[in-house]
Amino acid sequence: MQDPRFRTEDLAGFDAAREGRRLDTYCEYEEGSALSSRDVWVKTSVKLRVPKEGVRYASEHEAPEFVVDGIYYRSFTEILRTMYTQSRVKDWHVVPHKLYCLHVDDGSETDTASTRSREDSDASSSDHSDGSRRNHAPVAHQDEDEDGIRIRSELYHSDAVWEEDLRMRARPREAGDSDDLEYIIAPLIIYSDSTHLTNFGWASLWPVYLYNGSESKYTRGRPSAYSAQHAAYIPSLPNTIQDFYVRLHGIAATAAVLTFLKRELMQQIWLLLLDEPFMYAYVHGLIILCGDSIRRRTFPRFFIHAADYVEKVLQACLKFLAKCPCPRCRINKDKIIEMGTLNDRSRRSQVRMDNDDIHWRISLARQWIFEDGTPLTSVYITRLLGPLSLTPTRNAFSVRLREHGFNFYSLYAPDLLHEFELGTWKDTFNHYLRVLYAAGGDNIQEFNRRFRQIPTFGRSTIRRFCTNVSEQSKLAARDYEGRLKCHIPAIEGLLPERDDLIILDLSFDCAMWHALAKLRMHTPRTIDALDETTVQLGRSVRRFAKTTCKDYVTVELPREAARSRRKARKTADSDINAGGAKRKVFNYKTYKFHSLWDYPSCIRTFTSMDNATTQDGELEHRHVKRFYARTNKNEYAYQIALHTHRAAKLRVIKERVDVAASTASPDDSAQTDGFPNAVRSPQDDSGTEPLPYSSPLDHHHIADSQRDHEDLIAWTRSHQGDPALEGFILSLKEHLLERLRGREDRDHLDSRTPESSVPYSASDRAQVLIRNNQIYWHSVLRVNYTTYDLRRSQDSINPRTHADILLLSPAADSEGDIPGAKGDSTSDSCSEAHPFWYARVVKIFHVNARLASDAGGSFERVDVLWVRWLRLDETAPWGFGAKRLPRLHFIPHADVERSFAFVNPSDVLRGVHLIPAFAFRRTDKLLGPSLARAVRDEPSAEDTDFCYYYVNMFVDRDMFMRFFGGGVGHQGGTGRVQTAFDAEDFEWVDLDEDDEDIIGNAPVDEWEVDELSNGELREEQDVVACGEDEELLYNGAAPDEEEARGDSSSEDDDSGEELDCGSGEGDDNGEEDEYGAEGFAAW
Repeated sequence: MQDPRFRTEDLAGFDAAREGRRLDTYCEYEEGSALSSRDVWVKTSVKLRVPKEGVRYASEHEAPEFVVDGIYYRSFTEILRTMYTQSRVKDWHVVPHKLYCLHVDDGSETDTASTRSREDSDASSSDHSDGSRRNHAPVAHQDEDEDGIRIRSELYHSDAVWEEDLRMRARPREAGDSDDLEYIIAPLIIYSDSTHLTNFGWASLWPVYLYNGSESKYTRGRPSAYSAQHAAYIPSLPNTIQDFYVRLHGIAATAAVLTFLKRELMQQIWLLLLDEPFMYAYVHGLIILCGDSIRRRTFPRFFIHAADYVEKVLQACLKFLAKCPCPRCRINKDKIIEMGTLNDRSRRSQVRMDNDDIHWRISLARQWIFEDGTPLTSVYITRLLGPLSLTPTRNAFSVRLREHGFNFYSLYAPDLLHEFELGTWKDTFNHYLRVLYAAGGDNIQEFNRRFRQIPTFGRSTIRRFCTNVSEQSKLAARDYEGRLKCHIPAIEGLLPERDDLIILDLSFDCAMWHALAKLRMHTPRTIDALDETTVQLGRSVRRFAKTTCKDYVTVELPREAARSRRKARKTADSDINAGGAKRKVFNYKTYKFHSLWDYPSCIRTFTSMDNATTQDGELEHRHVKRFYARTNKNEYAYQIALHTHRAAKLRVIKERVDVAASTASPDDSAQTDGFPNAVRSPQDDSGTEPLPYSSPLDHHHIADSQRDHEDLIAWTRSHQGDPALEGFILSLKEHLLERLRGREDRDHLDSRTPESSVPYSASDRAQVLIRNNQIYWHSVLRVNYTTYDLRRSQDSINPRTHADILLLSPAADSEGDIPGAKGDSTSDSCSEAHPFWYARVVKIFHVNARLASDAGGSFERVDVLWVRWLRLDETAPWGFGAKRLPRLHFIPHADVERSFAFVNPSDVLRGVHLIPAFAFRRTDKLLGPSLARAVRDEPSAEDTDFCYYYVNMFVDRDMFMRFFGGGVGHQGGTGRVQTAFDAEDFEWVDLDEDDEDIIGNAPVDEWEVDELSNGELREEQDVVACGEDEELLYNGAAPDEEEARGDSSSEDDDSGEELDCGSGEGDDNGEEDEYGAEGFAAW
């Protein structure tokens, strides 16, 4: 309404209710229209057969029926039409394919022979016998051949979709179809779960969402993309069921009967959705004129049903937490303790199948219930169904799709959000707190104090922790994820040495497992490493339970005890257990712990786990909650359905209007330097004009402002006596001399280290002329980089908030190279140099300089970072074999020439998250009082530094892959990293030799850890280069493009707020603000 073109007279006579009704009835009858008249919400009802203990009927069909009204749904076939008539289909991958990273040998040309037939591709990725790779879990195939390495990222890259597409194409074509009619499958992802619509009250909704796997997960994961199709709103079992039952039988229904009817209601609704038109489309396909103007025969196929555990067992018709709790295999509950052992691997091979035995058991149980009047809790039914944890309910997918070879148990992939972050890890972290309470002293207070000092990182990757972490109040999954990434330094040293080592090992294994499982792009190496890490995690959990937990009497946390007291007061026995907390033991015999070893196999089947995450569905709940606020709260499900339908129509209409407007005036589209996806930086807090657009092709961006400036000599004199400023001007001139002369050869003249540069004389330094002797300060440096999964992202470096940076280490030929030292990533005998250097930015500035010898030249702007180096602690082993984070320390002030330096911003890879090593306290011996320390430390810790800092390798997935190695997007931008485990680190042996669950030793082969070669991505006939021009990935820019910086003058962003452009790590809305949506392919 603030637009100058807005006119209030346009609203004269406007009636929102009338226009809403017009929108409800508006439709189009043309083929291929996204506003089809057949895509409407339907209100209907279903009938449930009600059993009664001791009452016999001639058959199940003679039992009384209870009618459930208020079911709103859309036809699956019409949803399918709506999906494919959208204009966004042109960006979908409707034909599945396999993605490879092609090997490119150094010095050789890129292999451009990328065409490979479906049969050749399938054969080349079949089983390989590779003796150099260790596998401790079933592996389908290694996915490596002479052409390259298999990449798993999107659902349309998966083996499941590929094989289903092959089966569809192997069938005879439908009679009458022309040869040019394209056949495709529609890979569908289901999400269903109940959600509360208000913070207070009982209003809830149980929606069913449909997603299309042909659409990129990076689009599906953004709620603003509106990729979810609302298919149905499932009602709860009405309270009138008791009235009906009393009228029928004279007594109230038992809890078992109500549970049976709730399960029946769910399956009857799914039978309603899988109606006859959908079944015809499933078998014969559905001809659709798609949004890209191509007519296709589309065959719908279900691949994933994303849900939490409670929803899974309800949909799979299983008993909750019964003898066989897993919906994918038939493992007994008492064997879950052996997760990660050879016995466990053998049991997982007994997968659930929708076979004749299952149908016979369910049919016989239903016959006893309805025809013999057998109670639902009868021991006979328990003996019949209990061994497989079945319920006497027929699954709708089994009824409709079993005859077509569909096994509905394959739908239920594990879920990281509910089963690890809010499951296994939450339980582990809570027991850490119980152990700290049981250990006594001020351990909990120290733990809370340490968490308060952990710095933030990124826009929302690591947020500020609450003042009392141990309280565990009002936490979301992202909060537990943040605790997982950062808790290792916080808990170190709080317990006795033996228990401390056990907990540190377990914590590292949890963080390592989570980082690998949550990767968005997988290679065979990462999947095999996840296999290995799962084995180690199982071993660490058993060691923690058997060694540490037994030495502490752990009870409920204060919050848990308060909840127990509230529950006790509501019962008749309110005095019982009201005085003290109950004993709590570490419980790892749960389905969620068992499911950890299912992730590698699911990744091999469905690619990365974010294709099966429930986070997309949880984010979609925001829309129905927003629409609920617009209802009158009466029959709100119907009103929400209307609002969602109206919103979908309005988006189609708006898209048409925007296309027409852009066609009429193509020059009006907002672009910057030819890049329509360039990102605008945030406004500063001074109320002046915002910072200019920052092109994603620039490696970094610093504002052009020259407002905040000082005289260089006067500024250094004002800090006279500061040890950090010793030789400041001389070192700056040497740095500028190298920059201006272009002498930045990383092999021997790296400008970041004073000792590696050739010595300069006073006459050499006199060659550097600084205009007006002025130095111009800046607040923020923004660094663009390419992530491991080929996405563009950006880190904001601010000396006041996020001052730590990561730089690529050059090849170190001597033991004394600064600041990286020859640390040991896994053992004391490692001779490889540490791959990265670390520094804390003290100041960001630029000067206008030129050489005196260039008399006719103009002054050149030179951006500079003044940094304080951190060195790797050589005495502390680190890495994935040692299960420890890299430990750093500041270089002492006695070596001031080596502790401070100037850095070219172009050498910065990205920001890094450094967490203080709290167990080693602080010291005042590294540096005296200085402005270099005041950039970030606490006021109460003036003139002191932490003795050590830990590098948080797990802060986000991109950072993890830089240390693990092999990131596809890191080609040309990473050093050599020890990426895996040493052979001696793994033995097939359980915790105790005398334990009855001992599995024994198994021979292991040395695991291949060669670095992923520079290469290129191939999608069948499409080749995308990523190795031939290494600068493409390192600098985030095309090698032949001229990098241009905006020349509009603006002010710095002094607010300290940074612009996040794509990592999405820890972001509560899961969205990626991606500039350059096409990313790599656009280059």
